[in-house]
Amino acid sequence: MGRTEYSVGAPALFVTDDPWYGGTMAPLVYYTPPAPVSTEYRVGLCAWQDKSMVDEGTFYPIKSMKAEERLWWYSRFFDCVEVNSTFYAPLSAQNAVLWAKRTPPGFLFSVKAYALLTGHHLDGGRLPEPLAGMLPAAAKGDARGRLDNAVFPPEARDWAFATFREALQPLADAGKLGYVLFQMAPWFRHGREALDYLATLPERLPGITVAVEFRDASWLPGHTDEVLRFLAERGLTYVSVDAPRTPANVSSDLALTAPAAVIRLHGRNVQGFMKQLRGQAPTVAEKYGYLYDSTEIEEIVARGRGLDGQASRIYFKLNNNVGDAPAINGIQIRELLGQDTADRVQVEAEWRQRRRPARPS
Repeated sequence: MGRTEYSVGAPALFVTDDPWYGGTMAPLVYYTPPAPVSTEYRVGLCAWQDKSMVDEGTFYPIKSMKAEERLWWYSRFFDCVEVNSTFYAPLSAQNAVLWAKRTPPGFLFSVKAYALLTGHHLDGGRLPEPLAGMLPAAAKGDARGRLDNAVFPPEARDWAFATFREALQPLADAGKLGYVLFQMAPWFRHGREALDYLATLPERLPGITVAVEFRDASWLPGHTDEVLRFLAERGLTYVSVDAPRTPANVSSDLALTAPAAVIRLHGRNVQGFMKQLRGQAPTVAEKYGYLYDSTEIEEIVARGRGLDGQASRIYFKLNNNVGDAPAINGIQIRELLGQDTADRVQVEAEWRQRRRPARPS
């Protein structure tokens, strides 16, 4: 079960007889298109500059590539990517413009929502100036300088949503915006207040595909039918996850609640997930580091194909971050889907040609 040089921990500990880690065998379909659709498949990573991949991997030809070069290189192998940095700091419209210019036509960026909007604590030292000015005078950070999400007034979230809408516009205008990911905090539990907040997302981000990822069992399996119906009624995309099944974690059901389906692969590194549950603060690589084996990848792709003709687009996003693991598994998924994969030798030759200084005319 994925035991390779990239595996961290003992992934077999929580494997059950069910090949979808405790989820149901058949997809849970709560959205039906008005007519049969031709399903488009997209495959990408949850970050193109993950530290472990840059420092330890060989996906990029050299470690000293500029950010612009890395994005160019990445876009030759994958047709979409998630932007993770926007969880820590609001998206910059200037960056969005540059990303759109530096990628080929049809490339899609999906953007993670800022921590303030997903119930997470915020680093007091990295607050944008407008947010810092909205903090109550009595607000204090914890021992690590983190501010509780609840100390921010409603106008702080209003500012964050307005800033987000503005910054997403260049990607939308270029036809390069995939979805916005609301990966909710692990302590964001099912309840009336939480549901009321989620119900506001479509009006706060009109015309944008909003994908919601839960991380607590109170949602699924706790209230599976209620939650999926709620999302479908509001046009919100449910994010299906492949991850270790722990008592506190959301189940790995594959579900469709809107035209687009999102499947995020977090790896099956049980020990890393358990470290976080014990409050040990594992690194990204310690928690998510895992290289899926070919049988696991085939199983996941087959599950995704179960939505063929029902979902207009299905995203497979790799978040099993350690070394080259997500890139390796991403290319395997593309091959299983019958998609073309880039010839690395040719891409590297083109990249080296681009690096050569222009000859004076």
